[in-house]
Amino acid sequence: MTSPSERVIEDYLLAQCRAHGFLCWKFVSPARGGVPDRIIVARGRIVFVEVKRPGGRLRKLQQRTHAKLRRHGAEVHVVDDKPGVDAFIAHLLQSPSGQQLTAS
Repeated sequence: MTSPSERVIEDYLLAQCRAHGFLCWKFVSPARGGVPDRIIVARGRIVFVEVKRPGGRLRKLQQRTHAKLRRHGAEVHVVDDKPGVDAFIAHLLQSPSGQQLTAS
């Protein structure tokens, strides 16, 4: 059995974000390589997400860019399968205090 492509995982992320009322925008920066694939706006949070095929690895430029974003206080996640997307969505549904919030 073949594993799903990156596109399948990205489509699933988009569908789950929409189902929970989150914005999920494609992020492209022509002047800067290695930026994450998506920007998620959810419950007052802005989060960057890199989508990979199952078992896919970040390129060196992506690693450096993600590290730079984190140094500047950004939240950056990498998802590479549907359970990873589900865990990411559950993370977004948690309030900072750990209290579970419901989808809007």
